[in-house]
Amino acid sequence: MAEKQIAFNGEIVKMSNALARAQWTPESIWEPRIVALVASKVRADDEDFLVYKIPVAELTGASDENLSGSQYREIAQSIAHLGKAVVRIQGSKPRNFRQYNVFGMCGYEDGYLIARFDPDLKPHFLHLKEQFTAYKLLEYLSLPSIYSQRMFEILRSWADQPSSTIALAELHEMLNVPDSMRHNFGEFRRRVLEKAHKDISEKATLRYAWEPIKEGKAVTAIRFVFSRGEIAKLEKAKKQPEHKPALDCWQAKHRTGEKCPIRERGTGGRGKCKICLERISIEQFGV
Repeated sequence: MAEKQIAFNGEIVKMSNALARAQWTPESIWEPRIVALVASKVRADDEDFLVYKIPVAELTGASDENLSGSQYREIAQSIAHLGKAVVRIQGSKPRNFRQYNVFGMCGYEDGYLIARFDPDLKPHFLHLKEQFTAYKLLEYLSLPSIYSQRMFEILRSWADQPSSTIALAELHEMLNVPDSMRHNFGEFRRRVLEKAHKDISEKATLRYAWEPIKEGKAVTAIRFVFSRGEIAKLEKAKKQPEHKPALDCWQAKHRTGEKCPIRERGTGGRGKCKICLERISIEQFGV
């Protein structure tokens, strides 16, 4: 489908923080875009949800008569799935949650998307005075993947804070990532954290940095920072060489003249034992 996106009048999406952090399972990149587009039509003084009628060009950049058959099918499939999509909002206790339908009605008529949010979502869109998330629709529509969209929305809900630490398991749930990513942090890091950071940095005005939090060797949480000073510190730290324990051990003993307790077991030279030499080689060169 065409990648050109059109947002009119600098429209803003506004929702509760709880909804921004909710779990749901969009099947295509178009579903979150449709939800955001409809949300941008909700006005602060609305007393109830209206039926919002939106030209398809605001979503795709192409009018109804210029949509190809495959483009129409993708939009129609997205609308059909949104008609039965639900969001799950976590309660204040770990086992507590509430589940809501996204739309009470949605469809496509004569080149227009038509939709009305489910009435149960009123507290998450109408008359919001505090604990809400707001962002520019145009920035959201420009993000090229579901994970980038969701990360943007989640992080915007925390961006008024200097930092936020989210348990890894909780972040997995918010993003609804597959089991392969839940069991392989490297894959999650590459496909979600790093990709989303690149996309958001290029397409949006939100600025942040992140770092993994470990318990032992396992990553258990991700710390996101939003203040300029903390972002600069994290980015500087990432550019520094990684800590090399075996090399540091040898250098400390070399400075103090302390003998290595296992030196006599090895055959290494220059004051390093065989074990140190092997470990330093692994740490420095990965061999």
